[in-house]
Amino acid sequence: MEVQSTVLSCRVGIVDDHELLLDGLTTYMLSNASDLDVVISVTGWFEMIRHPAFAPDVVVMDLQLQEPISIETRVRTCLAAGALVVVVSAIDTDEIRERSLAAGASVFVSKSSPADAVLDAVRTAWSEKKGKAALVDTALDTLRLYADGLSPVDIGLQLGISFEAVKNDLSRIRDHYAATGRPARSKQDLIRRAAEDGLVS
Repeated sequence: MEVQSTVLSCRVGIVDDHELLLDGLTTYMLSNASDLDVVISVTGWFEMIRHPAFAPDVVVMDLQLQEPISIETRVRTCLAAGALVVVVSAIDTDEIRERSLAAGASVFVSKSSPADAVLDAVRTAWSEKKGKAALVDTALDTLRLYADGLSPVDIGLQLGISFEAVKNDLSRIRDHYAATGRPARSKQDLIRRAAEDGLVS
């Protein structure tokens, strides 16, 4: 089903094959989070990706769905489409948490948590996405040229900016990753983080 809302901030999609939980979370989010707009609320993975509102800003995804599609594939599909992911699960083990986060999910939430924990997780992911957007707007060209092997001097010459401006861009990018708990101190680390976010190939 598609849910109508007047909220325009963060567009959220929810997929859970338990209709009672799906309806409860959808209703709770619409009633208690004026900054979150539920645009997709479905029970199946294929319903999610075929929905006209896909991809939303953040997808709240049940770990276990009826379709035999791995959590890794589902998370990466969302990321490729531009949606960040919050994984929710009735199974809460270190292995499951690590698997979800390793696949690229922004946050893992146990279904034993209160509903507000899901709202907070969506807001965390949304903040991450906005931070990435700001990063793309200000320094993506510098980052890509750096990943291609150009020196800061060469990047400045190619972009027509000063060497100091290039250094500031790279420093700001590193600060961004450090602030989100993903430090990138070396050049290799920085390129790896950018590749994880789909900013460089």
